[in-house]
Amino acid sequence: MNKIKMTSYLLVLVIFGIFSIGTQAVTAPSLIIGTIQFSKDSTVVPININCGGAQIPTSLHTTINSKITFEIPKSSDQYHFDVLVTQEKIEFEPKRYPNGDPVPNTVDYLTINPNSSYLFYEFEFINNGWIITKKGVPGNGRIPDKTIIIECYSEWVDHFEGGSIVELPTLFLNNNITGLSQTENDFKEALIKLELTALDSKIINAPTKQQIITLADKKLTLII
Repeated sequence: MNKIKMTSYLLVLVIFGIFSIGTQAVTAPSLIIGTIQFSKDSTVVPININCGGAQIPTSLHTTINSKITFEIPKSSDQYHFDVLVTQEKIEFEPKRYPNGDPVPNTVDYLTINPNSSYLFYEFEFINNGWIITKKGVPGNGRIPDKTIIIECYSEWVDHFEGGSIVELPTLFLNNNITGLSQTENDFKEALIKLELTALDSKIINAPTKQQIITLADKKLTLII
């Protein structure tokens, strides 16, 4: 009798374990695709992207109209995204102890000089389409948590267009030297500044770590 009870108890534990694994798989974060499209006459350059304190991997596709693609983790019910485009250095406010002293090497939130050059947008997915609202950061310069930060010159931004439930609106860039009224040397110096900004941002944004989970039936693979 005791043996039967023990067997039943172990069976229940196994069933709960299976349901637990299934729940984790269902609630695991999904991904949404982002695209940066260069105009035909643009100079294709690498662009650094950060989000939620992490460096976002990018892929460069060199075609007639070259583009950069990336993926941002999102929850299954997330339909709001903040997007910041800037070449300015992103600063941070440290967490503080109750006495006001900063906690070493601990970021509370990111900031940008509200008087600097940047573009800030809110994306809302409503009625199967993206509503894009251009806004400004608060007076204290605080950047909302999990903002997608695209490190390039705001002057390069042409427009956003398209998108779907699984893809953010495409960012179209035009950095043609003639259109920007720059000399070749000015443009080279601008690219160097972008490289330095990327180096600074890597100090406060960790490389993205990917964890691959394959379910038992091998029909579904999740990348977290």
